[in-house]
Amino acid sequence: MKYKGVGSFILAFAILFSPISSYAETLNPQIPIENQPVSTTTDSAIKVTMPEDYIGTIRIANGLGQTYDFDAKKVFTFLPNPSGGLMLLQMDEVIFYKELENMKKALNKKAANASTSINTIGELVAISPEQQAIEMDVEQAKQDLIMKVRHQDFTPYQPVFNYGKTPSRTAEDMKKINFILTEFSTAFNSKIAGRSENISLAAKSIDGTILMPGEEFSFNKIVGPTTLARGYKNAPVIVDGEFVEGVGGGVCQVSTTLFNSVLRTGMTITSRRNHSLPVSYVPRGTDAAVASTLDFKFKNTLSNPIYLQAFVENSKIYFRVYGSQADYKKVNISVKKLAERKYEMTRTVNGIIQDKFISNYREPKKTN
Repeated sequence: MKYKGVGSFILAFAILFSPISSYAETLNPQIPIENQPVSTTTDSAIKVTMPEDYIGTIRIANGLGQTYDFDAKKVFTFLPNPSGGLMLLQMDEVIFYKELENMKKALNKKAANASTSINTIGELVAISPEQQAIEMDVEQAKQDLIMKVRHQDFTPYQPVFNYGKTPSRTAEDMKKINFILTEFSTAFNSKIAGRSENISLAAKSIDGTILMPGEEFSFNKIVGPTTLARGYKNAPVIVDGEFVEGVGGGVCQVSTTLFNSVLRTGMTITSRRNHSLPVSYVPRGTDAAVASTLDFKFKNTLSNPIYLQAFVENSKIYFRVYGSQADYKKVNISVKKLAERKYEMTRTVNGIIQDKFISNYREPKKTN
């Protein structure tokens, strides 16, 4: 980003600040008389400059614990005034704007939502508070610093900051996450290395996800592409009605386990489809497949935020949904076989049928 007025020239502030004599009273009375403003105009006198200790370092703070030490000697120099009177203040504008940019990087704060962390034995680890975005007013800081140096004032300085968007999640919201609404797990063969690694990697991507009321979860958005470049391995996957080797095999067990955990909270499922073939780790009719063009989604339709916890332990993948006890619902899941490869799952919430999910499976391809 370029600021207005950036240049590679040296600017003497006798031109900008007129009359110069108006600053005479700001000179440090402790400075030896021989270093006070000179009145001679001889060539040798013009070449004389103030000692470096006339210009010091200013500690700049944002009020939130971050500081930046601005070495004003990099930017400013006092020079004798050929017309007599107060010394001239010379500035390297290019270096000054670089310093201002460094101040911004050190002191500006991006907006951050509050978050919470819970360990696998259900203990609250920490709640991180929200942070409103702040951005330093660069032009105001520039003028203030010029005046501080002109006045030889090197005391700490706090610039003007502009405040940005208020975070959508607060620490008070996070305090409402204090109860296990549901837990669901499925078993896998940990001896199949590639598949086990894929399950762990996808679970890690989801662990710690927080959804506020009304927000929608997308498995593909949170987990991301299951590619070799991102650490996923080759393992068996279902493609067009048969098991073949493919990158990311096992990730569908993660989506299926999450689906079953979310089902039992009573939240709304917005996108789910079964595999083309039945899977071994859950009953027929209760799986949720994912692929590059197939997503599992749900919306937090509860009154309070939720926290998703995912972890792998003893050849099982676990999903817990944490939230507020006020949002707990009694959920019942039942599955009925409608035809040879067709199943209907019914979800009842607090005694009322909420929704039904139909699963149609293909006949497995015959191998030669």
